[in-house]
Amino acid sequence: MKTLIALLLASTFSWSAYAAPSHTFMKSPVHANEEVAIDYDFGEVTVGNGASQTWEFTAPDDAAVYISSITIMGDDYWADTDCLGKLDATYSCTFTLYFVPAKEGEAMGTVKIMTNMDNVTINAKAKGMAAPAQ
Repeated sequence: MKTLIALLLASTFSWSAYAAPSHTFMKSPVHANEEVAIDYDFGEVTVGNGASQTWEFTAPDDAAVYISSITIMGDDYWADTDCLGKLDATYSCTFTLYFVPAKEGEAMGTVKIMTNMDNVTINAKAKGMAAPAQ
């Protein structure tokens, strides 16, 4: 079923992707968790089309990272990831956030990634635009 949905989405929407920024989790002896905020602007996206952004997260050389939850808030945002559970030392995972506007206007979204080291918040914004006249 997931493959069918992915094929349907790929054939329905056009996507724009950008170079993948990365974040290496930091092992801190003083603080249990650091708060990391990432701001991302998808820009203007035509209603019915979509845009995506992929981030790579990497565990430090000497410790595993336990990713306990990922929460997505905001209309027209969804995600795909292999970043849940244990991420062994030096291993990486990817998180892709998608924006697919259903209507015109500003759209704000928030992703919260909770771990045993850093808690990452992605603050996303975008603007749904009308399709150009043909």
